[in-house]
Amino acid sequence: MRKLIITLSIIGSAAIFLDTINFGQQMILFVFAGIVPGTNIVISPIDVMAATATAITVIILRITVWPLVRSILVADTQVKHKAI
Repeated sequence: MRKLIITLSIIGSAAIFLDTINFGQQMILFVFAGIVPGTNIVISPIDVMAATATAITVIILRITVWPLVRSILVADTQVKHKAI
């Protein structure tokens, strides 16, 4: 029970902190307009689009392909251990 209270307090504190610095608005501006939070730097739309496409690709590959690759690697190491 004590760990639950501490965990909920930390999560609540993080949520309040992120709300005070307008984290959601900052991230939306970064993704859609390329404005780096806390600075006057603006990233070109092509670079933002490339970074977003790369992130989406990595996430999709992690969800779809990685379990297959992992099962092949685990099966391969198990075959090597049985051979020894």
